Amino acid sequence: MNPDPANLSGSAAPGVYLFCFACPAAIPAVGGPGLDDVGVVSCEIAGDVVAVVSSVNVEEYCGPTSEANLRNLAWIAPRAFHHEMVIERVMHGSPVLPVRFGTIFSSSESLAGFLARNHLAITRFLKSVTGKDEWAVKVFLERSKAEKRLIEADDRFLKVSPSQGTRYMQLRRLRAEAGKEVTLWAKTVMQDLGKELEREEADMRSVKPRALDPREMPLERIACWAFLLRRETVEHFRRRVEQSGARYREWGVHLDLSGPWPPYSFCPSLGNDERSHLSGSETPD
Repeated sequence: MNPDPANLSGSAAPGVYLFCFACPAAIPAVGGPGLDDVGVVSCEIAGDVVAVVSSVNVEEYCGPTSEANLRNLAWIAPRAFHHEMVIERVMHGSPVLPVRFGTIFSSSESLAGFLARNHLAITRFLKSVTGKDEWAVKVFLERSKAEKRLIEADDRFLKVSPSQGTRYMQLRRLRAEAGKEVTLWAKTVMQDLGKELEREEADMRSVKPRALDPREMPLERIACWAFLLRRETVEHFRRRVEQSGARYREWGVHLDLSGPWPPYSFCPSLGNDERSHLSGSETPD
């Protein structure tokens, strides 16, 4: 889905804001205030698919004030949060095909046409994710700890001179070499972990994570994966992540499992139409 704001910009009429596609089983979970408290969250029904939508003031997103709005975290954050909360509520009653924050159609007719043209892809995806959720595994490296362990495992460390000046220079050289070796070692660890977790009968994707959270410092994020897991396998997968993490923890490698999330990382690419996107793909955090 690529942005095409031209048909929406400057329109004074309310647009149709799309949260996700789902099955009719989701209808009881749909309700509550719409985005910007304009109308309510409702469903556009097309046979065995429903589009979860609300009315929206198009000018807020595509009009003269939209650029300022999108630079204002106080404006965009609660709306993005509302978007996610609606999708997660629908997830409790139905598989979902989530769409990105800021997906707006000019009319119900435009949305209906888009749904008709992509009906097969949408229904196939909803069937494929039934009983499944996306889970994120982030891999962090505590570089100083890994460097220390590599130095201690190096035979040359045992042969360091007892002379204080010579010892300092030798240790400094070993630390510089360890810094380079850690980068290569971390890539190997990341590959081994990825192969091990991928064996858990789950679809796996490497994803581009959001910016590092200041709370995660001084850790360095070296990998971020999305897994599409059957719900009955989640606890087994959680134990596997914990076991894998424990094996590398003393070397400064930490694994973080989070979820369940809407399956953004596994969504099909749907065709172009008359709509506007205001942000990039959502990624589990």
